[in-house]
Amino acid sequence: MPKLPSPFLVLLHTHFTLLLISIPFQVNSQIPNTEELTILINIKQELGNPPFLSSWNATSSPCDWPEITCIENSVTEISLQNKTITQKIPPTICNLKNLTFLDLSLNDIPGEFPDILNCTRLEILDLSQNLFVGPLPNDIDRLSALQYINFGANNFSGDIPPSIGRLSELQKLYLYQNEFDGTFPKEIGNLSNLEVLGFAFNEKMKPASIPVEFGKLKKLQTLWIDEANLIGEIPDSLTNLTSLEILSLAINHLTGPIPSGLFSLKNLTKLYLFNNKLSGELPNSFEGRNLVELDLSANNLTGSIPEDLGKLQNLQLFNLFSNQFSGKLPSSIGLMPSLTGFRVFENKLSGVLPAEIGLHSKLEAFEVSSNQFSGQLPQHLCAAGVLTGVVAFSNNLSGEVPKSLGNCSTLRTVQLHHNKFSGEIPSGIWIAFNLSSLVLSNNSFSGELPREVSCNLKNLTIGHKSQQIFRSNSCCSCFLEKN
Repeated sequence: MPKLPSPFLVLLHTHFTLLLISIPFQVNSQIPNTEELTILINIKQELGNPPFLSSWNATSSPCDWPEITCIENSVTEISLQNKTITQKIPPTICNLKNLTFLDLSLNDIPGEFPDILNCTRLEILDLSQNLFVGPLPNDIDRLSALQYINFGANNFSGDIPPSIGRLSELQKLYLYQNEFDGTFPKEIGNLSNLEVLGFAFNEKMKPASIPVEFGKLKKLQTLWIDEANLIGEIPDSLTNLTSLEILSLAINHLTGPIPSGLFSLKNLTKLYLFNNKLSGELPNSFEGRNLVELDLSANNLTGSIPEDLGKLQNLQLFNLFSNQFSGKLPSSIGLMPSLTGFRVFENKLSGVLPAEIGLHSKLEAFEVSSNQFSGQLPQHLCAAGVLTGVVAFSNNLSGEVPKSLGNCSTLRTVQLHHNKFSGEIPSGIWIAFNLSSLVLSNNSFSGELPREVSCNLKNLTIGHKSQQIFRSNSCCSCFLEKN
């Protein structure tokens, strides 16, 4: 199983660290506990006496070993993360009667679920990013003290056992990126202490709806089920998750409207529903004003973009592209103080673009192509000096390109083709150091081509064909062929 390439790794690390902070521990260098010493030396031998365990020897206390943590001279934690382990974990590890923490992540441990169900005091168990195969044990609830489970990025298969819903102390449950081929057990809705539920990237799951019982998870802060073959509608019960901060159900086959109550969740900061088959209109009211990232792209959403959406003072990511939205953009969008990415391309939007967009925030991406916008490009897109892209092709935009873009050194792409622009191109655009793509064809521009352009420019289209760029050995001398 490949190692997890996901932005959620930061999230996992944060949750893991918070749990560690909440568990008191101390290290005591005392007379060795001879029984535990013998157990650990035997474990070392069964693992093939690997060099990384060279400190595990009979002449020192296990409480002094870097992989071991003790309380009152008894082993409570073992951390063997990223140690290139290729052997199975011996069941004798459960003879350590006070073991509460076991981290075996980021190794190459093979075989089925390890024989550790007798480690009944375990509170934290991390088996993520190994080579485990086969089903999870049906009696996994024998580990009744578990607060944190991470079995992600393995090859576990079969059903997720309903008994997992009896782990009443569980706070974090990660089962992402496996080979499960059953459905999500509704019993998970009984985990009253659950704060994080991560089922993403289990594309072999049978097509199934989100269990309505998940709406009972009152403490849930993160629900992460991307690319898991979800079908049907998003249950209204999820609007009861008042502690929810992150909801990610992207890359599935969900249909129907988005429950309006999701936009009223006061703690919700990130909502990812992109790449589904969702339909209907957005609600007029957005009471959940803490949204930071909103991605509803690549669905079948219709209607207008609500005025209330422009009142989200914390919103940075605004992704509504590849839908069927129509009508005018609310002018309030131009006043959003935190907006960094604005993407509404491939819709049926019309009217003029918000005049003040970019003036009040650090706008980095402005992508409005393939709509029916008219009027001019906003004048202040690069007011904060961090704009990297203006993508506005295939509209009815007219007038001159704002001169302010000629002073925007951060630009990497400018795509304005198939519009009604006129006048001269601001001279600074041609030599913007970071610019790699400039597409201006099918407009009514006037003036002469410059002799020199940015040496990073790889794609330049002015007429019906790409313009040829000649480069000298000096990066300061790049010349246009003039036909």
